[in-house]
Amino acid sequence: MIKIIVTVGPKCNDEKSIKEFSKKTNLFRLNGSHGTLDWHRKTVKVIRKICPKAFILMDIPGIKPRTNNSKDIFIERGQEVIFGIPPLNEKRLNIALTKKIPKHDENLSYFSVNDGQYAFDVVDSGDEYIVGRSRSGFKLLEKKGINLPNSIYDEEQQLKIYQDFLDKISDIDIDGLGLSFVQTGDLVDQIRNVASNLILVAKIENLEGFRNCINIVNQSDAVMIDRGDLAAEIGFDRLFDAINVISDQTKAHGKALIMATENLETMVDRELPSKSEVMSIAHSVSNGVDCFMLSEETATAETGQQIVSWLYKFLKTCRRVNKPKFSSTVENKFPAIWRSLANLDRQLPIVLVTKSGYALFEYFSTVPEGEVFLVTNNLSLLKLCDLYANDITIIQEEIGNSPTEMIWDLVETNKSLLFKKNNQIAVLYVSKYISTARANSITIFDRADFGY
Repeated sequence: MIKIIVTVGPKCNDEKSIKEFSKKTNLFRLNGSHGTLDWHRKTVKVIRKICPKAFILMDIPGIKPRTNNSKDIFIERGQEVIFGIPPLNEKRLNIALTKKIPKHDENLSYFSVNDGQYAFDVVDSGDEYIVGRSRSGFKLLEKKGINLPNSIYDEEQQLKIYQDFLDKISDIDIDGLGLSFVQTGDLVDQIRNVASNLILVAKIENLEGFRNCINIVNQSDAVMIDRGDLAAEIGFDRLFDAINVISDQTKAHGKALIMATENLETMVDRELPSKSEVMSIAHSVSNGVDCFMLSEETATAETGQQIVSWLYKFLKTCRRVNKPKFSSTVENKFPAIWRSLANLDRQLPIVLVTKSGYALFEYFSTVPEGEVFLVTNNLSLLKLCDLYANDITIIQEEIGNSPTEMIWDLVETNKSLLFKKNNQIAVLYVSKYISTARANSITIFDRADFGY
């Protein structure tokens, strides 16, 4: 079943709220851009107390600049506002930023705040500031992001921000990291070197990340599409195609796909979602989404429990399309074994014995809706399975280098589970996963072989 990631915020970090959420999901997210580290530590302890096996994702504050206002600011239509460090003797409204403005086109004509919701025409800009004329009157809430379309972020500075934050949260019991504004797969690799025990979820949010999405998907454990920042960075006219491309590449690589931003925003103030939101969710389902992430809908809304309940019931009625996606970078590495299994007239239950998990990615790449019995002792892989919508039955077992005896004992021990619905199963053992390797081991077992 497609899953829900609940963002925990000031409206729902109490035991009662977490307990109610845990009836419908074990996936929780914390946004490192908001709240103090002490608040996050306390919240994680509450989650672990109520739901010990929860998957907790922590979004690392990225390099995107945010407004540094500590209270709401009212901005009038046509008003000129300076964002960043202003020139000397400047008298126009100045709003400080938390990060430096990214490298951008000198001919930039507009920018926006709050995920593209409020647009400004560019009046002037410098290395440390940008001046915009507001296209509308609005109330600017605290710490809202500012997006400059087609900008490129300093990846070295991004890495430093990540590393500094990781040092500060080393004592917090989380399972995964949400990496904001990832622009290359190299950045993911560098974070893996210092956080090898955590699941890395790459957030593709700007044009540079979109251009390099194949490389990013390949190096990440899972991918999140942040539609708010992505729309503000590449333009609303390109959003639909970009979402389709990123979704296709993610599923072609067999990775878990998370859809974020304003999935059910209208339900903050009303009982039912809009028809547009329902259609948007349905489109994400058709793209093979594994999880929907709720942000303000649960973190700051009074109606968070009702929103989760509605989405949970709706997702029970949804079915993803079991159609493999194409990617040239994956197609050349497909082992023939996956094709053969996918083309069987009668699909056998698959028992996949793997250490690294790459075989699992390849299997889901070929059979996106495939059900699998996963045999592994890889703790990171076990965590990652929480993010898939696929039906994965986990058998935690130490895997040796000589499969024959181990596999027979494995099937014998778990025969009532493995043969519950079928008389035969296909057991695949993948001990060394390289493109030139033959299938390590594939065996068809019959119920009768075990006197069952």
